[in-house]
Amino acid sequence: MSAPDIAPLPDGVAEALAGLPNGRELPAHRAWLLASEPRFAEVMRRVERRGLPPRSLAELWLWLVHLTIDCGSRPATTGQSYGRTAGRFLAWAAGNGIDFTQATLEDLNRWQRWLAVECKNGNTWRAQQVQALRNFFDWRRACGLAKANAAADLQGPKVKPKPAKKYTDDQLRGLFAAIASANPLRSVRDRCATLLLLTTGLRREELASLKLAHLELSAARGVVRIEGKGAKEREVPFEGPVVTALHEWLAARDGLPFDIDRDAVFVALTGPTQGHALALRSFEAMVGKHAKAAKLRDWGIHRFRVTFATQLYDDGADIETIRALMGHESIETTRGYLAVSERARRTRLSSARQHRVLGTKPTGTPMWARLAAGELSSD
Repeated sequence: MSAPDIAPLPDGVAEALAGLPNGRELPAHRAWLLASEPRFAEVMRRVERRGLPPRSLAELWLWLVHLTIDCGSRPATTGQSYGRTAGRFLAWAAGNGIDFTQATLEDLNRWQRWLAVECKNGNTWRAQQVQALRNFFDWRRACGLAKANAAADLQGPKVKPKPAKKYTDDQLRGLFAAIASANPLRSVRDRCATLLLLTTGLRREELASLKLAHLELSAARGVVRIEGKGAKEREVPFEGPVVTALHEWLAARDGLPFDIDRDAVFVALTGPTQGHALALRSFEAMVGKHAKAAKLRDWGIHRFRVTFATQLYDDGADIETIRALMGHESIETTRGYLAVSERARRTRLSSARQHRVLGTKPTGTPMWARLAAGELSSD
């Protein structure tokens, strides 16, 4: 692996790596990660400027290399989030005279209380910090750097899961009408990207990293190959207007009068990144702009994923098939999406049972309709 032209390791880190597993390879891996993922690089440069002790920074980098290269986590999402969290903890430990290699459960609980008081973020955010730290200390245990995971018994705040939200047909019609009113080239690109989200259940990170090599496209059907969370691969087939939209956009893309990233499916049309692959934040801005034009009060890229799952379920797909297409590790995650499907909402107790215990009779419904609904006996 060749090392791009990246700032050298901070002072003392190279010496700290000498006695650590895979320490010799770290400089090349660090350089490769910093060069390949701008969001990750931005976060880690800030972490390095915090002046962490060399041993802290050395272990932090080795853990992140393990997460992103060995385990296949995305540097731009999990990598930068976990790097920021562990970097914050290591800086706190150093500032409070705590040797992180000897940290106790009480030390970690002090850190968590500090997060609550000083950072003033909610329970969901703090629960994510605890999860990242557990992973870091478990990696130390697995590498033989510690006898046990110091954070194994660390309890984060309980988080009540929020119900999934989907788009209604009326909201989608309004959104696509707003896209159609944009300038022609942008309309072709944005309609294609939005339809792809709706018909494949792609995560926002998966859409942002989509390459031409991931698509198989014929005249009437297509398949997208996705490398999802944890380097898990899946294939999602699609058909209908999204196929036409893809053909239209790819033809327009090939005819753009400026140099483009030939591997990327979606590229920027204007600005300093013109021709480059659209970044994650650009897709957020794209959907947000059209949602605002459509006067949608609530919107989000993730809602397309929920809508994809619920529409499959309403059309009769079984939960296991939906789980596989979504790339969920646990079927319970899939069930959480399907709780807002029309099929789930149609499952309700018959009103006839209420009338039966109340000793009343249904009113306002013809007898033939009540018979058809099974509310009356035909005997």
